[in-house]
Amino acid sequence: MKRPLILFALMPLLGFSQGGWDWDVLPSMPEPVSNNSVVEAFAGDTLCVYSFTGISEGLEPEDIHLKSWRYNYILDEWTQLPDVDDFQGKIAAGASTVNNIIYLIGGYHVFPNFSEQTSEKVHRFDADANVWLEDGADIPVPVDDHVQAVWRDSLIYVITGWSQNTNVNDVQIYDPTNDTWTAATSTPNSNTFEAFGASGTIIGDTIYYYGGTKISGFNFIASNEFRKGIINPEDPTDILWSLEPDINLPDGYRMACTSFGDEVIWIGGAETAYNFDGLAYSGGAVVQPHQEIRTYDAIANTWAIFENSPFAIMDLRGIARVSDDEWIIAGGMTTNAQVTGAVYRIHRATVDTENQGIPGLKVYSSADRLTIEALPEGSYQMNLFDISGRLVLNRILLGGSHSISMSSLPHGIYLLAIQQAEGRGGSFANFKISTF
Repeated sequence: MKRPLILFALMPLLGFSQGGWDWDVLPSMPEPVSNNSVVEAFAGDTLCVYSFTGISEGLEPEDIHLKSWRYNYILDEWTQLPDVDDFQGKIAAGASTVNNIIYLIGGYHVFPNFSEQTSEKVHRFDADANVWLEDGADIPVPVDDHVQAVWRDSLIYVITGWSQNTNVNDVQIYDPTNDTWTAATSTPNSNTFEAFGASGTIIGDTIYYYGGTKISGFNFIASNEFRKGIINPEDPTDILWSLEPDINLPDGYRMACTSFGDEVIWIGGAETAYNFDGLAYSGGAVVQPHQEIRTYDAIANTWAIFENSPFAIMDLRGIARVSDDEWIIAGGMTTNAQVTGAVYRIHRATVDTENQGIPGLKVYSSADRLTIEALPEGSYQMNLFDISGRLVLNRILLGGSHSISMSSLPHGIYLLAIQQAEGRGGSFANFKISTF
């Protein structure tokens, strides 16, 4: 989806920072909702964020609905749309936009006796005309809580997920232009690949998906598996799957996933598998969301985990991109299984890789924090200079990731110099950073 963006100054209600990330609080949704499908599209030339279906505060089967809302990013306001056309409310669907048509795929219904039915539906919403279209072709293998991502603005990949009574390894490709489904190379038939509640994206010709819930005996447990699938561009149904080495990643379930350049980003979620009511499958305790953003650099093959996000959110089924480095999440669950209507705009602080001399190194700045990622093994001298050339901050850093407070410094432009400490011929990198 490519449309001209209209630039404007949207004033947040509140702003918060986390190393490398800024969070703005935007106007809340019309009502609290969780497990709702969130995606962006254009109404004419106006960028909008959409929410479809979900569950409200009671967290009972009768609280699962078909409601739809649209957030106008220019006017900064929410409006209700006609409901999704289905026989009963549902959750755990996926939403993708191709050529400004939104495709709401899969999900599941919960009946009063708590039995469940996976949906085979493909609902289509014309964002320009602001109307629902006739449903698309049914999914051959109905699926919910799946991974859903768009390849080259043309095909929608639906990967693994839950189908009626078990996890499946099916990979199904929907062609919006022809309203057809094609089977792609399945993931390996094992519980390291099959998962519900995983999330992922596609960068270039590679699928990345992480976490989810796998079957373990008679129980469901959250996982930390990270998988890749390389798409053959000559035959998009041909995928080479691989399981990345176990590096003790934390478990992740129902996280939002997006990308920033060659970086895959997971926001929010939980480390324990739970049912639609927020209670753990194992033991029935209330599950708490974590406060982390997890990123994977697809070039350097390195991970970074940003802790202490200002807001803990789980039960996310999508994220809306509003610029190259800004996204919106809407709804979800906060602590103690509280369904929320909160809306956050999340900004990835710009990285300046000017004069890069240390492979893989990334630097991000926000108003009060400097974040250094993927510093190779070794010892480094870090110096920060103001625009007059005065040294205002220095540190000795070891390899890895570092978060450094800049709250004592005035907002402005600074030069960051990082030099390998061993000898005068070591690697170095200079960065121009801004704390405005």
